[in-house]
Amino acid sequence: MSLSTPPRDGIAPGDLAGQTAIGALTVHPAADGGLVVFTLRTVVAGRDRIGLWAVPHAGGPARQLTDGAWCDTSPRFSPDGRHLAFLRDGRPHVLELPGTAPRPLPAFPRGVRDLDWGPDSRWLAVLAEDGHAPEEHDAQPTAGDPGPDAEPTCRVLERAGWRLDGEGLLLHPRHVHRVDLDGTVRRLTEGPRSVARPRVGPDGTVYVLADPGPDADLAPRPQVHAVTPGGTRPVGALDGGVIRHHVRPDGTLTLIGRAVRDPRDQDPPQAFHLDPATGALTPLLPGHTDRWVGALGGESDLHDWWTEPEDTAEVTAVVEAGGVRPYDLVTGGPLAGPGSVVASLARHGGLTAAVLVPPGAVAAPEVHALDGDGSTRRLTTAGSGWLDGRRLPTVETVEAPGPAGPVTVHLLHPPGADAAAPLPTVISLHGGPTGQWGTLPNIEALLLASAGYRVALPNPRGSTDRGSAWVAGLHGAWGRADAEDVHAVADHLVATGRSVPGRLGICGLSYGGFLTHWMIATSDRFTAAVAENGVSNQVSAWANCDIGPDYGTASGMGDPLTPEGADRLWEASPLRLADRIRTPLLMLQAEDDLRCPAADNEQLFLALRTLRRTVRYVLYPGSGHLYQGTGRFDRRLDRHRRLLDWFRDRLPLDAP
Repeated sequence: MSLSTPPRDGIAPGDLAGQTAIGALTVHPAADGGLVVFTLRTVVAGRDRIGLWAVPHAGGPARQLTDGAWCDTSPRFSPDGRHLAFLRDGRPHVLELPGTAPRPLPAFPRGVRDLDWGPDSRWLAVLAEDGHAPEEHDAQPTAGDPGPDAEPTCRVLERAGWRLDGEGLLLHPRHVHRVDLDGTVRRLTEGPRSVARPRVGPDGTVYVLADPGPDADLAPRPQVHAVTPGGTRPVGALDGGVIRHHVRPDGTLTLIGRAVRDPRDQDPPQAFHLDPATGALTPLLPGHTDRWVGALGGESDLHDWWTEPEDTAEVTAVVEAGGVRPYDLVTGGPLAGPGSVVASLARHGGLTAAVLVPPGAVAAPEVHALDGDGSTRRLTTAGSGWLDGRRLPTVETVEAPGPAGPVTVHLLHPPGADAAAPLPTVISLHGGPTGQWGTLPNIEALLLASAGYRVALPNPRGSTDRGSAWVAGLHGAWGRADAEDVHAVADHLVATGRSVPGRLGICGLSYGGFLTHWMIATSDRFTAAVAENGVSNQVSAWANCDIGPDYGTASGMGDPLTPEGADRLWEASPLRLADRIRTPLLMLQAEDDLRCPAADNEQLFLALRTLRRTVRYVLYPGSGHLYQGTGRFDRRLDRHRRLLDWFRDRLPLDAP
């Protein structure tokens, strides 16, 4: 933009065609004197593509390593720093640094899900699905290989856990294979139960996550196992299960998980040091026991959701009020200022890098070097360049008096707007409920504020910003504690002159979709509403949800296996109150959502249609629960346009 070009106010849905988003990264001190490799997602001819880029850790121009015509993910430096392994549309590839044409390694029929280097830089441990699924049966087997997409005669299930949102059916066991750089392949694990996340120690031991317990399908509690010639053996245990593990340079491990048996929503994951020789566990970051450790990225979709966020054996993130802050697990100290939002982390040989937004910035994440003293150095401009030349909405954090204590609210004001002037306001509810809105908004909030609305992002009880006690306030109390806090926020906005009665909208996704349903079923104060992938019938959701039985316990909502339990779930179901809903409702639904399935929300749609209420139900084929960040580009764009149009038509900016 030239100096004479005035800034443009905000963003519009069409600008998303130019969005670039940084996701995963890896770092190595021996590669070109210290190099960070990161993924960059772009939109090419209406389709998402992910390429690999490299930037010096000391600073300098970034250069492209792969052409961005594919989806290149999971970059991993070899231990000697000479090679880079990655997955290209599910097939492992290797390129020799400083940069050669990528060389494909052997393909697996159903693709590779994860990979890690052996200590001598000559082989990879890869995770791939078996071609055979024990639950699938063919009455008339065909000759030859039927291919990965062939449909069986039937699927016979005797256990739960056969599906997972974002993954689909989990009928093909996932196992670890050793792939040498010369193309030799050797299988390392067997059996009908899957393992996950192969990570290789300095002595060549492969560590995986596995749960061979008899009830792993109902209440999964995976633990770290070492792969041995005879199978796998556990090397330590956290009663509540391990979420991630990393191998340290000395061969010990870092675990992220829960140490309490049958963890509840208010029991946050923590970091632990594990000695695999003795099984001894040592808690890390002891000053943060009521905070969510290892929860990367927050609720903003300005970073890339197509790639799995990662931390490392020596650095992770802690959820704090307004941000997700990187911490050093060795020293226990913070690596960036309060209010930072970190989406991914990497460390090797004393070099640390992060995909991060610094405190107070309304910007897309960039790659930063973390120098260990709390300071950060921005290394890239690739993630936020698409926002250049725009005057973006501003963020103000306020506290609304609530029945259980102050409720934090992040307000987005339209570009150039008077922060104190009354404006049509949309209250946007986060998912989880164990999540939080921070000072870094999501794209939806930026679009609404750019269109002229004030956007309120509240953290009612159940949110993680105030720690486990605040989360515990929602345990078993969906539709009560949270609704009280949202009403308190709306009351505060009106009382302070930021909003006026009759000019309020509400929206939310997932748990936020449930709460949107609930608020309009129990109040007529909202003029328009948009609910995405929500829950309307807690009774049927217990079984329809891919994690229903386990989450029913964790959330305190219970189960429908007794008349009393069914009554309790029905009490918290917006469908029960469908006849009270008169707010115009737009329902956006991912058709392949296994977390909050379409089968649930179509019940509320049909109820409202039968009642002749104003309702519209939009289904997005081939999309999972988090489609706002992981869905196909045209579908992401469509949902944004429909949401904006719904509010423009029913909560107009120019109404008196």
